[in-house]
Amino acid sequence: MRDHARLNAEIGLLKQHFGEDRVYWDSQGQWVMIKELPLPERLSQRASDVIVLIPENYGNGSPLRDAFIDPDIRAYNTKKKQYEEIPHYFSKYPYAKLTLGNKEEWQQKGWQYICLHQKNGSGNHISIMNYLTDLYKFLAEPFRDWEKTFSSYRGRE
Repeated sequence: MRDHARLNAEIGLLKQHFGEDRVYWDSQGQWVMIKELPLPERLSQRASDVIVLIPENYGNGSPLRDAFIDPDIRAYNTKKKQYEEIPHYFSKYPYAKLTLGNKEEWQQKGWQYICLHQKNGSGNHISIMNYLTDLYKFLAEPFRDWEKTFSSYRGRE
């Protein structure tokens, strides 16, 4: 069961940081969206809307793991001197079952899944703001090996 008091406090912090007009969420606490989240340099876009899915047991042990961003973002690979698709960026949701909607609905609405799972046992470090910070860090260096940071990352294949 989600800790709604904690979730409401975190949404309040997000509204303070990003502005009330840029933070949206559903009444059941299943997701939160930040409009026009600033993106790091060397990406093909300066900002993107971001949706973070909130797991059922959030605030009671479950880390954040699922986010959706603009499907057209590319990262500049300095070694190859060209823009490339971001690693761990999936055109389709990679799991057989999605608890909120389905794969086709997300695609039709113009969202792309990015796979960044916070590690279990991160304790108080688990928060939506920290997840967004991790997302920013990942997008700033998407071709780096992030295996020690994200449980979902096993290097680029």
